[in-house]
Amino acid sequence: MPSHPPSTGITITLSAEDSYPPYMVEEDTDKARAATETPGLDKHSERRQPCVLTFYRSISWMLGFRDKYSLLNCIVWGGALVGFCLARTITMNPGRIPHLLIPGEWFWLSQPIYKPNLFIHIYFAIFGGIGALFQFLPVIRRRKVILHRINGYAVLFCIIVAVTCGSIVARRSFGGEVNSQSSYYIQAILIICAALMGIYNVKRDTRRHRKWMLRMVVYFASVLTARLIALPARAIMSIIGTFYTVSLDYLPMQAQTEWIQIWRCDEVINLLRVPKTIQDLFPQCTAVDISPADVYVAVHASAHQPPLSVASAARAAQGMALWIAILIHLIGVEFYIFQTDAANQVRLNFALEPRDFTHD
Repeated sequence: MPSHPPSTGITITLSAEDSYPPYMVEEDTDKARAATETPGLDKHSERRQPCVLTFYRSISWMLGFRDKYSLLNCIVWGGALVGFCLARTITMNPGRIPHLLIPGEWFWLSQPIYKPNLFIHIYFAIFGGIGALFQFLPVIRRRKVILHRINGYAVLFCIIVAVTCGSIVARRSFGGEVNSQSSYYIQAILIICAALMGIYNVKRDTRRHRKWMLRMVVYFASVLTARLIALPARAIMSIIGTFYTVSLDYLPMQAQTEWIQIWRCDEVINLLRVPKTIQDLFPQCTAVDISPADVYVAVHASAHQPPLSVASAARAAQGMALWIAILIHLIGVEFYIFQTDAANQVRLNFALEPRDFTHD
């Protein structure tokens, strides 16, 4: 007969709750492996993205935006314009203006014809740029029509005055080089024409009014893009090292292939101020029996040298930078208007209708 092992007297009983089916072991193993492979995924991270998205949609809904990217565009582009205006509020202090401008600019802009226009331009441009953001908030356009109109006329007035005074200052801004002057004047023409077209269509065609107001603000903001373009442009000029700001008539023929612009001796003397430095760098400005206003000198353009060279680099780059910025903004605003034309609406009495306005 087979023998059985003796009983030890200890009995282990497994209840239904204590049993572990094989598939539970496999699931636990899979969960542990997944947690090991992707340690960043947990319940909190899975909920975080929907919460952010929900918050974004809530803010977008409260402000009246209907397209999912409209609030993002408002934050990025509108925030950039308002941020630039707030950053330039430091120039509203008359005592700090000479130290905040490009070296040598205050020589011209301190004159009676330019100084008041400069401060009018600064004040009205800042107020107009900040107020323009609120014009594109749908919640104000739809629920606070009177506020939208009052703020709109205030923004138009500020921007038109700022652009007009800025055009006067442009005669001597960044040395008054022709390339810079022409870019500033073209920008002013674009802004004022867009503003006038917006005023003309304010009660005739709301769709066209919105488009022209968008164009006006985008053209107005091109100076911000120009500043961003000018920064690498100055650095590139410094690396190349062959750019000068100079009068063509006072250079030998072999040097006339360099960058051409005017630096008068009285500008140089006003900026350097130290007679020995002027004598060493520009002896022709200290010659006997000459008028500093009639003598022109070549100044090397470099962002890594003394202030005179920094100013020369800024003069050489500004016109080109503003022309490129205007072109970018022209193309960009037309592309945006084309892409959002379906969402454009016209006001008929107190209702917004997604169709073209007719006079029938």
